Amino acid sequence: MNKQIKFFSLKSFLIIAVCLISTSSVFALSEKNHCLVEQNLSRKLQSDLANDNVNVKLNNIEGREISKDEVGLTGDALCVLTEDNRRLTIKFEVSVNPVNQSVTDVKYDFVSTESEFAPSKNEEVLMKELMKQISRDYKTQNIVIAIDGFENVGNTNGERKLSGVGEVRIGDMVWNKIKFDVVLDTQTQQANKIVYKLEK
Repeated sequence: MNKQIKFFSLKSFLIIAVCLISTSSVFALSEKNHCLVEQNLSRKLQSDLANDNVNVKLNNIEGREISKDEVGLTGDALCVLTEDNRRLTIKFEVSVNPVNQSVTDVKYDFVSTESEFAPSKNEEVLMKELMKQISRDYKTQNIVIAIDGFENVGNTNGERKLSGVGEVRIGDMVWNKIKFDVVLDTQTQQANKIVYKLEK
């Protein structure tokens, strides 16, 4: 009887251990997949649009096992054309080999018209001024910023204070959340003061 109990205990322990190892592998794989999808979608869009100034920010991603050598990843993302700050939503489907972390197939469809995602005049000014400041601080022109929301928090002496949040990618860094306060000159539409904070 004791031998049987020990056998079942050992079996249960092995099952739990295997499950834990599998779960941690899935989490590790998903982080790698996230970067792989962004990189390969960006390359595909750059090629298709004949424009090197294209970046992709994933909004969500889901995976399914196609075979032991292939995982299918689907979701939606934001395609950012950095030259004129145009943003388009896409749905994508990417096949990844989980063993060697190579991408075997990339497909996408635009799901929104450009005008729906064109930034407002205020948003354009904010992006331009924030990008100038971040470019000076980090000494790089390779910056992509997406503003999620902002509000006017005060007008005094020809100045307008705006406060908001968004996401930014600097150089080869991953996307980081950003909180900002910007004081704009109402005449020149240039920033008199910019305070921002990056958060992971």
